[in-house]
Amino acid sequence: MEFKEETVGQVKIFHLKGKIMGGPETQVVCNHLKNVIDSGAQSVVINFRDVPWINSNGVGGMIACLTTLRRRGGDIRFANLHGATRQYFHITRLETVIEIFDSLDEAVGSFAHEN
Repeated sequence: MEFKEETVGQVKIFHLKGKIMGGPETQVVCNHLKNVIDSGAQSVVINFRDVPWINSNGVGGMIACLTTLRRRGGDIRFANLHGATRQYFHITRLETVIEIFDSLDEAVGSFAHEN
């Protein structure tokens, strides 16, 4: 799995690529995300456009980051979930806990409505 980070306004965006299986590479992303949160980021979007699959360990890492950010007054949005990845979030009802958007622009824009 690979990732790139960018900033749009006050929103940090993580573009993920590859399968998220909860291994060492997922831990690298989660550690980086936690560092971004520790540096004061309050609004984070994770772009799943190039993620064909996620398993329970990968989801666990994402939920841990979500919990950390919410404790600090921020939030995470997910964008571009599709296929098996989208189905996983639907079946587990995680879509009721995390806001999921069909596009990156919608996810980023959703933070503007909170301010």
